[in-house]
Amino acid sequence: AVRMSAPYLQRTPRINTNDDQVQLVAWRVAPGDHVEAGEEMADVETTKAVVAVEAERSGYVSPLVAVGEIVAVGAPLAWIADSADAVLSVPAAEPVAPAAEPVPAQELAQKHAQKHAPALAPPPAPSITPAAGGISLSLQVPAAAAPAPAAELGSSRLSPAAQRRAQELGLSADHLAGRGLLTLRDIEALASPAPTAAAKPAAGPPPSGGQPLSLAKRAEATALQLGAAGGIVSHLTVQFPSGGIRRRLEREGLFDGQPLPLILYELARLLGQWPQLNAWCDGERVYPHPALRIGLALDLGQGLKVVQLPGLERQLPAQIHEQVQAAAQRYLDQRLRPEELEGSSFSVTDLSSLDVLQFRPLINGRQSAILGIGGDSQAPGWPMSLTLAFDHRCSNGREVGLFLQALRERLLAYAEPVAPPAADTGASLAAALRGLQGCDLCGIPREAYYRDFGRYAFLHAYVRPDGSLGAACHRCTSGTA
Repeated sequence: AVRMSAPYLQRTPRINTNDDQVQLVAWRVAPGDHVEAGEEMADVETTKAVVAVEAERSGYVSPLVAVGEIVAVGAPLAWIADSADAVLSVPAAEPVAPAAEPVPAQELAQKHAQKHAPALAPPPAPSITPAAGGISLSLQVPAAAAPAPAAELGSSRLSPAAQRRAQELGLSADHLAGRGLLTLRDIEALASPAPTAAAKPAAGPPPSGGQPLSLAKRAEATALQLGAAGGIVSHLTVQFPSGGIRRRLEREGLFDGQPLPLILYELARLLGQWPQLNAWCDGERVYPHPALRIGLALDLGQGLKVVQLPGLERQLPAQIHEQVQAAAQRYLDQRLRPEELEGSSFSVTDLSSLDVLQFRPLINGRQSAILGIGGDSQAPGWPMSLTLAFDHRCSNGREVGLFLQALRERLLAYAEPVAPPAADTGASLAAALRGLQGCDLCGIPREAYYRDFGRYAFLHAYVRPDGSLGAACHRCTSGTA
């Protein structure tokens, strides 16, 4: 018989320092598929990003977690075995401990007695032997220790009758600890509900169905709640026509005709003059951020991510455009790193591509302001809006108004100059003809000419050698004068 090695249990890795659980987004392999060590076999979502999990060894995979399930860090993720047959016969991984529930008093007494009893010898290690079609595991479990004759819970002791009644009522250790000697009458009194002034209506059954919030959505809600906690949030908006800016960008072949790189460029330069917008408040003190770290909100169909764009204040618009494009590509490829999605000190969100002209952005945690960019391509002049949501504890309306005015003026400086309207040549010629005084050749005045010849009168206009406009009557042009 060929001896096979034991299947390998791969556990859920820790990806973010502060995340104790992840959500399985997708399996890249099917049950029984072969993977190589280092090959990506699953995608998990943390509170920050979707990250690929690599196989820790080569073999055939048996997934233990369903798509959409939230699993704790360190919990079993998959078995990896040497053969496809072996992976189908491996035992199930140990289950995750359920939430704590009230424990009967007798069971608590038994656990207490076992805790203070002499230590038992450690159980023998499981033996693995080859079996037909797979691997069999056997484990010898020692007999359970005999229960203690009486229950002790801290400074409490239960009589046998009280112990049995507590077990029937399902009283937990929190109800019984620290009460001294408890009799049957004491247990009955503890189980009786205290009188209330009015009975509360019974809660209805929980609604069925529904989709659980993802870890990323929960983290997003937490960050927004933190940003609004205790703050006095206001919004100010300015508008400007962006048609001239877009025409210039299109004529020069820049940024796909989009003003976002210019907005980020001028924003980064201006925020250095308004440090109160690059700060946060804990309710008692205002803390300026030591550096400017602008985060751009991206939502390209896979959930909202605020991607940090470092060093914008030291970059040109073309470099900023490249950085935004690269971040968007990593978003689509699900290759955003966790460190890219945390630590921003000021946020920007842009809904102008959706023809949303105005909206109220929400401030993120540990920030005091966020800039919302709106636009409407269907309106004349392609208007755009700049809305700043700000925490009144860090700044005020006058400061924010001056900031928005300065940002708008800088952006309008990029607009293509508007040429004056072309002169109406037809109107100019008519005005020049009305100004002719008469025939340049015979000298007949205009009024006398039209009076004498009536409907036969016709002044022919011509350009004199000096460039001015002259006239000749019909008699002079026909040689009958």
